[in-house]
Amino acid sequence: MSAPTHFPPEIIESILRRVPAKSLGRFKSVSKPWCSLISNPKFIKTHLLTNQNNHKHKTPKLILISDTTKSLYSLDINTETAKELTFPPHQILWEEILGSCNGLVLAKDENDTVFIINPTTRDLSKVPVSPFALPARESFVMYGFGYDSCTEDYKVISISFWDTDNEYNPDCTDMLVNVYSLRNDTWKNLDNSPYDHAVGNLISGVLVNEKLHWLTSTRSGYSSTIAAFSLSNEEFNEIELPDSIENDRAVFNELVELGGKLGMFGTILGNEMWVMDEYGVSESWRKIEVVGIDIDPVKPLCLVDGCDRYIVFGDEDGVVVYNVNERSVRIVGSPNGFSIGGTYVETLESPQMYLN
Repeated sequence: MSAPTHFPPEIIESILRRVPAKSLGRFKSVSKPWCSLISNPKFIKTHLLTNQNNHKHKTPKLILISDTTKSLYSLDINTETAKELTFPPHQILWEEILGSCNGLVLAKDENDTVFIINPTTRDLSKVPVSPFALPARESFVMYGFGYDSCTEDYKVISISFWDTDNEYNPDCTDMLVNVYSLRNDTWKNLDNSPYDHAVGNLISGVLVNEKLHWLTSTRSGYSSTIAAFSLSNEEFNEIELPDSIENDRAVFNELVELGGKLGMFGTILGNEMWVMDEYGVSESWRKIEVVGIDIDPVKPLCLVDGCDRYIVFGDEDGVVVYNVNERSVRIVGSPNGFSIGGTYVETLESPQMYLN
C-alpha cells in the first residue's frame, strides 16, 4: 500500500476555496489546521470572491417563515426540500425578512428587533436600535440591506416617516434616512429623502448594483419614479421607468432583483413583468409575458441556475418554475402555512467577522 499523499498548505487552501460553503462547515472537523483555515476571515472573504460568479449561475434558496411557529425554513428549489433553520441558543419568533446580500440575511422578529443572520452557518448579530428612530407606534419604517465594496462594509438603511393619520404629527411628511454600519456598529442620520416613500407598498429596498431601489413619487408633481440609493456615496438618484407604463400608477407595483438585474411586476401590470437588462439604461427595459400561473398576484423570486428562461414565482399559495419560452409551469410545491420571505445564497460570511 502506498503512503498517503500530503499536499502543500497552499494547494489545500486553493482546493477548499472552491468547495461549497455548506460542505466547508462539515470540513472544519477534519483537523485543527482545516478548522483554523476555514474560520479565518481572510479565507472567508477569498472564498466569497472566488464563488461570486458561481453564485450568479446557481439557484438561490428560498427562506420561509412558518405562520404557526414563526420559525425560519430554507427551501431548495432543485430538491424541493425544506429544512428548519435554528440559531442556538436563541429561540426567536421571526416576523419578516428585510433583505439579503452575499449569504447574509436581514430579518426582524415579532418584537421589531432586527438581526443580521447567515442561514448557512447559523451566525447571528443583533442590530442596535437607531438613536434617530421615530417612535414605533407613531410611524412607519422600511429597510434596505447591502454591501458597500468601497468601504468593505455591510449597511442597513432605514427610511421612516410619521403616520400622518396619527394625532401626534398629522402634518409632518419628512422621510428620515438612517444608515447602520456593521463594521462600526453605529447608526448615523442623513439628509431626508427627497422622495415620497409613503405610497404604494411598505417593502424593503431591492439591491442591484450596490444600490437599493424603491418605487416612490417625486415631491413636485407626484409622478412615479424609481429611487436608487447608493451604498457608497449614500445619495439618491433616479432610474427611469419603462416607457409604456403609466407614470401615475407605476408606484403601486413592486420591484424585484432577478439574476442581478432590476425587475418590476405587480397587479397593475397584469400578466407581464419588466426586466432592465443593462443597469441604468432605460432603453434596455424588456417585457416578459407571464401566462398560465394560478398564483395571484404572481411574485417573481429568482432565476433557476442563472438562466432567465426559468423564473421561480411564488406566494403563500405555492411555488412554481415558469419557462418563459414555452410558457409552461412546473409546480415545485405548496408552502402551506408559510410565507416566503426572500432568497439567499450559501456563503461563509459572518456578521461577527465585521464587528471584531
